[in-house]
Amino acid sequence: MKFLPAVTVFSSALLLFLLELLVGRVALPRFGGSAAVWTTCLLFFQVMLVAGYGWAHLLATRVPPGRHALAQLGLGLLALGSLAWQWVAWGAPLVPATTTWNGTAWDVLGFLARTTALPFLVLSTTASLVQSAVRSERGGGAFRLYAVSNAGALIALLVYPVGVEPFLGMAAQAKALTVGFGLFLAALVLTLSGRAATTSAGQLGTLRLSWLVLPALGTALLSSATNALCQDLTPTPLLWAFPLAVYLLTFIIGFGDARWRRPLLSAALFVIGVLGLALTTAVRPDVDLPLSILTFGLVLFGGCWWLHAELHERRPAPEALSSFYLQLALGGALGTAVVGVVAPVAFEDFYELPITVTATGLAMVVGWPRGLKLRGLGVVATGLSLLAFGLWVRGFEGQRESMRSAYGVIRVQEENSPGSPLHAFALRHGDTLHGFQLQAPGRLDEPTAYFTRTSGLGVGIEALHDHRPGPVRATILGLGIGVAAALFQAGDVVDFIELSPDVIELARRTERFSFLSRARATVTVREGEARGTLVTDDLSQARPADLLVVDVFSGDSVPMHLLTVEAVALYQRRLTPNGLLALHVSNRYLELVRVAAGVLARNGLQHIIVAGQTGELATYSVWVLASNDAALLERARRLAGENAHALGRPTVVWTDDLQSVVPIFLLGPGP
Repeated sequence: MKFLPAVTVFSSALLLFLLELLVGRVALPRFGGSAAVWTTCLLFFQVMLVAGYGWAHLLATRVPPGRHALAQLGLGLLALGSLAWQWVAWGAPLVPATTTWNGTAWDVLGFLARTTALPFLVLSTTASLVQSAVRSERGGGAFRLYAVSNAGALIALLVYPVGVEPFLGMAAQAKALTVGFGLFLAALVLTLSGRAATTSAGQLGTLRLSWLVLPALGTALLSSATNALCQDLTPTPLLWAFPLAVYLLTFIIGFGDARWRRPLLSAALFVIGVLGLALTTAVRPDVDLPLSILTFGLVLFGGCWWLHAELHERRPAPEALSSFYLQLALGGALGTAVVGVVAPVAFEDFYELPITVTATGLAMVVGWPRGLKLRGLGVVATGLSLLAFGLWVRGFEGQRESMRSAYGVIRVQEENSPGSPLHAFALRHGDTLHGFQLQAPGRLDEPTAYFTRTSGLGVGIEALHDHRPGPVRATILGLGIGVAAALFQAGDVVDFIELSPDVIELARRTERFSFLSRARATVTVREGEARGTLVTDDLSQARPADLLVVDVFSGDSVPMHLLTVEAVALYQRRLTPNGLLALHVSNRYLELVRVAAGVLARNGLQHIIVAGQTGELATYSVWVLASNDAALLERARRLAGENAHALGRPTVVWTDDLQSVVPIFLLGPGP
């Protein structure tokens, strides 16, 4: 019983962060697969944390001590009942069969509220409530339980991406979490029974600016660093967990032993991280992923270590800890809201990262200085941050337009000078090229980038025309600037399905991009999520296509739900019996050809790989062509020549229930 409070707060944090990663993973494919889904999840979690700490503060200040366990038991049973109902209704808690989505963050928040709100509320109250209950026994030592809580959260973040997600499907994870929640609830009631304390009602009105600003800067650093990491790589628990684990580690250090609170060392690490940020910005986009992760990790670790150590220095007496944690959570929610809600509306690019880094440096200088050395480090950090910001903006030379949405930032860039035979307008998502169009007279119709006539898609379309008479009917998931339309002949029918309305708007602007308007084929463009639109077409028994193209990346970000066994089965239903499926799997960081080969084999489809940089106007691309028609694939193989490849084992198989990038990293480059 002596260790029961520590076990209770540890298990609550462990379950809480396993729940966060799981529900984010469940939400991702249901709402378009973009990195913004996780940012919205972070906002929801921070708001629910405020609600949880508010509930704990209300119990500590307004409810008699003997009733704390009863009140928490009632709330816990309500949460457990909601999970049990979901289990019965959906076959597994937290994993509904269908989800309504109109393309807004409110849909994501509504999904999270109805699946997760009650258990999250119960789990989020635990650290504050248990500390309040045991403070009469431990005095100031009750704050150590906050470090124990963060340790449980850190273990969850380390274990989930490598020890849970690759081996357990989402339904199995949700069932295990529900059982764990029931066991935790029993431990919580035992901990609180006969052991509750009150604080004075006057603490409710106590407000300290530092209790809001310091955690707000910390969560703003966390959210903006996560956005920066995920915009060009697949949103996945592996990348969500890394910055969140760094953030929580700084809480553990900041609220742990006094010897760990080293303001000069933390500020120095922050300065080194910001210097790395300036250097990598100067050479972007040619930055290796490990170096990028290290840079953001140092900025986040050094900055948050200093912020949270300073927060600990300003902690109140144990009697006021419920008010302290409530305001800490409120500040954290404000920081996340600024990045997740305000920044996408106020800024046309990811300016929140340099702004937050600069604000942290200024806090070291102006707001809470502790000696001249620390103030000097703050000045250096601020200067380096402004330098990095300037280098970043300078990298936009030639930019003519940018748009920001839930799917990231897209930019129109002018390449080479007018009059040059290579004068072009290009579309970029983050640092990734998504196609360009030459502007010289007579060159407007030349296909470019990943879609040249000798690319995988080009040879696939030519093989279709050679192999069977008559026009080709094609469905293309992903629009870009519509370069693929230039590959089709008169009489062909091409139907683009595009998630982002901004991309559709840019592709239709004939003053810069005219592939759609100049196409010889009959071209239509529909706005919608790729897989959901295909399901609707399937249910309506719309006419199948001869060619289905999956070109769905935002930057190098991978919508994993479009590369699963079930997704390929849907593609097969939307194709004619001997139609051609073309998967574009070019990626700077992941060997997605392993996944493509695995899911195609599971669905009984033959395939070839066409990879290379084919021609002056080409970008290196990797396409996987699949069909039931061996003769069609052989024709494509001959057309591809030396760019046709085969992939030996091992492969990776993703399903809707079980998918992870960890096996790809472990296997390394393909043959």
